[in-house]
Amino acid sequence: MSAGHLPPAVAEAIEWLALQRSGHMSAVEQQHFEQWLHASDDNRQAWQRLEQRLGQAFSQAPEQSRELLLRAGAGRRHLLRGALGIAGLGLGAGWLHGQGLWPHLAADLQTGVAQRRPFTLVDGSRVLLNAGSRVDLDFKAQQRTLILHEGALNIEVAADPARPLVVRTRFGEARALGTQFSVALAKHGAQVWVQSSRVQVSVAHAAPLELRAGQGAWLDGHSVRRLDPSQARAAAWEDGLLEVHDQPLDTVIQALRPYRHGWMRITPEAGALRVSGVFRLDDSEQTLRTLQEVLPISVRQPLGWWTHIDLRAQ
Repeated sequence: MSAGHLPPAVAEAIEWLALQRSGHMSAVEQQHFEQWLHASDDNRQAWQRLEQRLGQAFSQAPEQSRELLLRAGAGRRHLLRGALGIAGLGLGAGWLHGQGLWPHLAADLQTGVAQRRPFTLVDGSRVLLNAGSRVDLDFKAQQRTLILHEGALNIEVAADPARPLVVRTRFGEARALGTQFSVALAKHGAQVWVQSSRVQVSVAHAAPLELRAGQGAWLDGHSVRRLDPSQARAAAWEDGLLEVHDQPLDTVIQALRPYRHGWMRITPEAGALRVSGVFRLDDSEQTLRTLQEVLPISVRQPLGWWTHIDLRAQ
């Protein structure tokens, strides 16, 4: 999540704290900071929460990371700004929830970093959530709806002919009766894979598509297209695995993010590299080492919880 997507008070608090900790804050800037701090309750809450989160993050960081952040130098403020953004978000965006700054982060079903968790719903359906997932429930007399906000789920649907079950995402929805299927969100769409029986997938203003066991589809909010059946094992996250066949490296990094504390960045050039293989989600460090061995990339972790992936220098 970029700074451009943060609430204004949080983004401003990060800038002020980076300036303060840089050691180059002038008397005039200090006066402006005091004015900003007392301008609104949101500003005060963001400032207090960020200071608290920063202390927790630094106490958990390796000693060499703390030393790096305390060194003087021209790039210190830039480095601190990045570190503060990580402290505020990379270690869990949920710190904003409950502070009145980002209330919509709460969900009926959710999982944390590196946590896969099963749930049994009131109708008897069984749901497995991938790490870093959020789902809201809306069960009514005519329909059972699961709203997937983030992450991925696999569901074994309890049969109820009177109430179809729908998994809804911002890109489209999947409708089923008495079946098992998975839905996974990505940056620009959602994948649906059917393990048994049938599922109907649809987006607004387009004809629905029926999928059978072993079939999958990509929903992008405007259209629905079938996926190559060879990609079906992309849902292997249920077993703690990621299986990819000639996919961009960025796809692998996106899958690893919910399994790692901290912040990961991959450059567009490195992200475009193609990769195939089966990788362990539960051991992201080993996965990164493997990728570095087979691809021309460098994986740097200057702050321990700050991972940067780029093409290897020639």
